[in-house]
Amino acid sequence: MPNGFKATPFARGGRGLMPRTILGSTALVLTALMLAGCAAKPSLPPVEAPAFIVHGNRVVVPAGSPLRARLTIAAVSDADIAQQIAAPAVVEADPAAQSRILTPLAGRIVRLGVRLGDRVRGGQMLAELASPDMSSALADDARAQSQLRLTSAARDRAVGVKAIGGAADKDVQQAQADYAAAQAEAARTRARLRQLGASGARRGNGLTLTAPSAGVVTELAAAPGAFWTDLTAPLMTVANIGTVWVTANVAEGDLAAIRAGQPVGISFAAYPGETVAGRVQSIAPLLDPDTRRAKVRIAVANPDGRFKPGMFASVRFTAPTTAAPSVPTTALLLKDDATTVYVEVAPWTFERRTVDTGTEQGARTAIPHGLAAGQRVIATGGVLLDD
Repeated sequence: MPNGFKATPFARGGRGLMPRTILGSTALVLTALMLAGCAAKPSLPPVEAPAFIVHGNRVVVPAGSPLRARLTIAAVSDADIAQQIAAPAVVEADPAAQSRILTPLAGRIVRLGVRLGDRVRGGQMLAELASPDMSSALADDARAQSQLRLTSAARDRAVGVKAIGGAADKDVQQAQADYAAAQAEAARTRARLRQLGASGARRGNGLTLTAPSAGVVTELAAAPGAFWTDLTAPLMTVANIGTVWVTANVAEGDLAAIRAGQPVGISFAAYPGETVAGRVQSIAPLLDPDTRRAKVRIAVANPDGRFKPGMFASVRFTAPTTAAPSVPTTALLLKDDATTVYVEVAPWTFERRTVDTGTEQGARTAIPHGLAAGQRVIATGGVLLDD
């Protein structure tokens, strides 16, 4: 080996020899690169459980779902429910207390004593007509009364003459027959005048129409100066509205719960917030073929006239108490115009079910069909499963 040359230790590697210092440096670089690569690799986020899983018509809320803390489950229980039935209604005058005022003779209306809506008392003058037929009836009565007086005198005279032997029996019998005929004619003409309403004050050939009873003029078709010829058409209607009918239209399916004497509550559109108590008076024996409803009438005292015929009202019937399954009202959900609930069919597994709802009482609602006592439903939070 030449002088001045210092041997450097080599390491064996590959096909030749490599200095130890170079090998150590390379190892350090590789180690640094590996550590840098590990530090730069991003960490993956933890996997979260889904809120719910849909399997056909069932919804599963898995363990770890945040919905479990937001859903409340309650049991279906039987409750005594007082069924409430509501029906639209209208106020009507009692048909038995309405008088349609007709004129028995044709004539011209010379005076009208009332206006629409006026209160009248029994016997009060309503209208006066000038009628030629009335003049004929008065003349017939006058002739009949005159003939009665004449035949009465002739009968008495015949009886007196017969008593002194100056008359035959046949003369007395004829006088008595004439008197009986005159009596019958006088009774007929007087009855005719009473039928025409002319037993009261008369004025020439006037026909006076009077109120048959106290009431209110609810319809008026006459006017002064008009000539009235239709004897079948009423000039006016007088109705006694001291008691009115509230007529409710009850659906066919609710009639089984309605009976005579049943207490009801009546609300009037004209008096919001006020409820009037009443009782069912009658139930119509026939249904309206178009509406499939029956008329149920309730008599209501109306001394001050607050309830006017034609007013709209609503009648609420209280049916006998029955036991029925009930759920919290918050459990009811609307879907496609149907009322539904989520029923638990397994732990945290629910099935949507369509139900029929009944009376709402407090915070619970009766379910006549669709559920049974003991089943469990989502009481609150069920709407979160619709997302």
